[in-house]
Amino acid sequence: MDKDCETIISEVQDFNGDYIKMISRVQRLLVEHTEWFNRYVEYAAKINTNLGAIRKNKLKFHEWAPLYLYMNVAAAKGQGIFSLRYLGQDVAKLKVGIGKITISTKGFDENNKASFGCTIELVDDEWKSDKAASFRRYFSSPDGVVGKLKKRNEEHRIESMFLTEFEKKKSIDKVLCNIQPVKIAGIARFQMPTPLSASDINNIKYVGPAGGGIDIISRIGTGGTTKLCIMELKDENVSKEPPAKAILQGLAYAVFIRELLRSKSGEEWWKIFGFSGKLPKPLELYVTCVMPSSVKNNDTSFSNKVITTGKDTFNLNYIYFDKEDNVVGRIETSLKLCIAKSLN
Repeated sequence: MDKDCETIISEVQDFNGDYIKMISRVQRLLVEHTEWFNRYVEYAAKINTNLGAIRKNKLKFHEWAPLYLYMNVAAAKGQGIFSLRYLGQDVAKLKVGIGKITISTKGFDENNKASFGCTIELVDDEWKSDKAASFRRYFSSPDGVVGKLKKRNEEHRIESMFLTEFEKKKSIDKVLCNIQPVKIAGIARFQMPTPLSASDINNIKYVGPAGGGIDIISRIGTGGTTKLCIMELKDENVSKEPPAKAILQGLAYAVFIRELLRSKSGEEWWKIFGFSGKLPKPLELYVTCVMPSSVKNNDTSFSNKVITTGKDTFNLNYIYFDKEDNVVGRIETSLKLCIAKSLN
C-alpha cells in the first residue's frame, strides 16, 4: 500500500475523494493487527453451533413488544441469555435455564427509574410470575412510561425504531420494503461487533475486542438479488457531522465485514448473517447512512457510487427520514433494491 495511506485520515478535506483511501487504511490496520482473525473464527464456530439451541430456547416464551430481544456475541456463544431492550436501552436480562425462564433487572434498576420511571426490580424472577408480568405491562403501556431519555440515548431510540420498522413482514405496512435486519438465529436483534474505532473518521483506530459495533446490519433485496447492507445511523444531520462523514464511517465498518467474509470463517459468518447459499464471488456490499432529513444538509452526491476493491464492491447509499412518536415517517432513499413509499 502507498505510505500516504498512513496519514490520509488526518488530511481529509474532500470526503467524496477519499473512499479508496479509507478502504486502504482499514485494510492496512487489519493486516497489521491479526488478533481479530482467530477470534472471529472462534466466534463464528461457537455461534453456529448454538443456533439450534437458541431457536429452541425462544420457543419456550413469547417476546412482548415493545420489549425486544437482543443478543451480543458473548451471549450467542453461550446460548442462554437474551437482553431485553426498550427504545434501544437495556432494561433486563432474560435467562433460559433447564426447566425455567427467569428475568432480572440487576444493573439496570437505576437507569430504568431515571429514564422510564420504572421502579419494579426483578432478581431472577420467573418469566411467568406476577411480578414479571407487571414489568412487561408497565413497558407496554404508553401512559405508564415516563419519557426522560437523555440526548445521548436518542441514537439508540432511533436505531430501535428502524429495527422495528424493518422487521415488519408485510410490505404494505412498511415504508421501505425488501429489507430485514440480521438477527441471531432469526430471533434476536444483533449488533455486529468490529475491532475498529471509527467514530472519528479523522482518527480510525484498531482497538481489538473493544471496537465499535455496526448500528444496523441488514439484508436488502429479494431472492438472488439479496445483498448485505451495513448501516451507519445518526440522530442528527448537521453541518459539523454531515452525511459525507457518516458514509465514510459506515464504509470503514463495511471494509471489515468484507475482510471477515473473505477470511477463513467467511462462509460461517455468511450463514450467521442469514444467507442459505454460498458466499458469492464477487461480493457486493451496500453501505448506507441513515439520518434525519434536512433540507439544508441532505447529501445525495454519493448515491449508488460503487467503489471496487479486488473483485468486490461497495455500493454507497443514503436514507433520510422524518419521525413521529417513535415511528418512521416519510423517507428519501437511494436504495434501488428497496421500494420506498411515502406516508402522508
